[in-house]
Amino acid sequence: MSHTVQLGVFMPVFNNGWIISKNAPQFMPNWEMNQRIGRYAESIGFDFLFSAVKWRGFDGETQHWNHTLEPVTEMSAIAAVTSRIKIIASMVPLYLHPVVAAKMVATIDDISDGRFGVNLVSGTYFGEFAQMGILPDDYATTRYDRLQEWLDIVNLAWTEERVTYKGKYWQLEDCQCSPKPIQKPRPLLVCAGMSERGMDFTAKNADMNFLAGKNFGDLTAVALQSKAVSSRVGKLNETATVLVIIIADTDEAAEAEVQYYRDGVDVAGWQNLTQVYAEDSDGKMAQALLEQAKNDVFYAALPVYGSPKTVAEKLAKIALDGQIDALLLTFPDYMEGLRRMDLEVKPEMERLGIQFSTTTTTSAGMGQ
Repeated sequence: MSHTVQLGVFMPVFNNGWIISKNAPQFMPNWEMNQRIGRYAESIGFDFLFSAVKWRGFDGETQHWNHTLEPVTEMSAIAAVTSRIKIIASMVPLYLHPVVAAKMVATIDDISDGRFGVNLVSGTYFGEFAQMGILPDDYATTRYDRLQEWLDIVNLAWTEERVTYKGKYWQLEDCQCSPKPIQKPRPLLVCAGMSERGMDFTAKNADMNFLAGKNFGDLTAVALQSKAVSSRVGKLNETATVLVIIIADTDEAAEAEVQYYRDGVDVAGWQNLTQVYAEDSDGKMAQALLEQAKNDVFYAALPVYGSPKTVAEKLAKIALDGQIDALLLTFPDYMEGLRRMDLEVKPEMERLGIQFSTTTTTSAGMGQ
């Protein structure tokens, strides 16, 4: 049995990445690091780079995610220093007018020569919006209605010369937005829809659904459910998931590294994070994270660790069991993790029936 997957990098635009631990590598996000990772990922055949959005961190001893880069501006710069790899940046419709967003996307699509995509973010951390004074009282129940109207306007701005629109949340009168994006019929759209409403919205409006689970079995079930929902609306949307990859020489060394991170868990950071989800979220994503947070340090991404052979076997199983189309990877040490992924893990995955959508020569220089 074979299956083709795309490989993506979840870019480190947040301090300290995805491990909430005092013992994990501590780093601040910056341009030099991100462009180096992006260019290297492109050189070894990765398919896409993904950048999330965050406006308020979780404090704790590590100040987890208190320091973040704005994803659209960061990824537009990375688009200018890469040539093949797809670029995906997160946008929050609540604080971004749809015509402004449409123009921004068209601009970056031009910079990237048709490689730009958008991850639509409707919520999860409502406190981020409240601190700015822009959180509507009914947002928890209306966020997908608002997102649908916002996206309808964006699509019109990408395709029509003049747009007049009378909606509940936005009104346009003979509005012009040119030039249009290079990609036709439109740029790639991504959404993380885990609830029933979220899956339905993503199936109808987007091309890819980012999914999570409290364990690998749960992830497989959610991925297959997402495929079924998109099939019911007459589409075949892709699925993706976020994973923390830890590659060591042996399984024992990898387990020791993971235990070291767990021994240094930032308890206050985790408590603050789970409190945010308890107050602001509903659906499967929130429940999965709350369950995971009880005894782990890996936030919003399942850990995959072991020797190169073991990591390859686990990744192949995840992709094959859930028919997952894209693996979005993060690493404690991005450059070293990407190097070992390229040289040691990918060949093992190919022997297990995994095909990669992009093929390039391995062992590209890490200094690129």
